Amino acid sequence: MSRFAAITADLLARKGEAMPWTEIERTEIERSFPPPPPPAGLVVRAPVAVAAPPPPPPPGKTRACAVRMTAQDHERLGILAVKLGTTRQHLLKQALAQFLEGQAQVHACTCLGRGGTDACERRCG
Repeated sequence: MSRFAAITADLLARKGEAMPWTEIERTEIERSFPPPPPPAGLVVRAPVAVAAPPPPPPPGKTRACAVRMTAQDHERLGILAVKLGTTRQHLLKQALAQFLEGQAQVHACTCLGRGGTDACERRCG
């Protein structure tokens, strides 16, 4: 059994005819793939209000960090990235930003928040 779809004439675009999706086409495709129901026995909580997204990082050198995950999680992350029209990298950055913002609120520490360590009035130990 092949893991990928067979390449047919329906999937191919002729040179010069390929065009990016419009927002309307993307919305229609997202509607045709509803999210799967939660597994049995899983308690679903109401969504938590999320603060405005953090501002972009200040200009300068970015740091690299490797994340190890199972092949299944890697594939699931890739599927979600395709459905949202973004990259795995962007999704991981977004998840990390949300996690750090939540921990800043839990620990009442501004150095974990959007302002970074320069905004912290007291140094956390």
